[in-house]
Amino acid sequence: MLWENLREEEFKDAIKKSNGVCILPIGCLEKHGQHMPVGTDAIQAAEFARIAADKEYAVVFPTMYFGEKTGAGEFAGTVMFSAKLRFDILTETCREIARNGFKKILIYNCHGGNHSMIGDFTRSVLFEKNDYMVFNSTLYTDCIAQILEIGYDFLTDEDTKIMQDFVDQKIPHGHACFVETGFIYSVRPETIRLDKMNQEDGLSNGRFDDFGKYGIGTPFAWMANYPNSYSGGYFPGLNERIAKAIMEYQTDLLAERIKFLKTETISDEYHKEWLSKQK
Repeated sequence: MLWENLREEEFKDAIKKSNGVCILPIGCLEKHGQHMPVGTDAIQAAEFARIAADKEYAVVFPTMYFGEKTGAGEFAGTVMFSAKLRFDILTETCREIARNGFKKILIYNCHGGNHSMIGDFTRSVLFEKNDYMVFNSTLYTDCIAQILEIGYDFLTDEDTKIMQDFVDQKIPHGHACFVETGFIYSVRPETIRLDKMNQEDGLSNGRFDDFGKYGIGTPFAWMANYPNSYSGGYFPGLNERIAKAIMEYQTDLLAERIKFLKTETISDEYHKEWLSKQK
């Protein structure tokens, strides 16, 4: 259930039905090659959360379109906010979600650059000693092999061959890749241009690889290695059935996580113990 679609009098029942679980989708606005929309990460976070919450009831908060983007401002459509503003928005958003009665907040992240930000944020919630808990979950592009194991009945033999070839050839995947293109193709096909998937190079040029060899991290690495803001090897054959299988797998996975949070009690018990120790 979408938060914004609830009437005021419906919140009490929504909290009870969701067992206090609210999903907070988050992405960003950035270039995804020339074949995908700049809102890709936020779109898939919003749509997959909505679909998963239909499968396993939870309330879905309006999507956060901001994200950790402090580089790649040379591309049109990219939106960058300061780290402090992003952190403050997350903090106050979760406070408001909890004030409305949802004490388990699951941040559903679909942008790789958000990992560190979200990790820091969830730790900060402990520092504040709040009466609510924040969890996080991420969508990953490495899922074709798992989809083949499931074998959805709407896939044709040709679809299966395409996906098996993808796995066997170890096609690189990551950002705006074959799989992520499938994410958006399953929910917003009108925004995808499959004919432009090979317009730009999505393979790493290795420019910053030596830093990794020495165990040195740098925020420049990804941007420099993938100057087209596209990380993936070109692979043809994506269609609506393969895209649907990718979507079904990801939303089933999220629905399972929602169900787990709704039914588990370990975190509730330990949270109470932990809060009492802090006093």
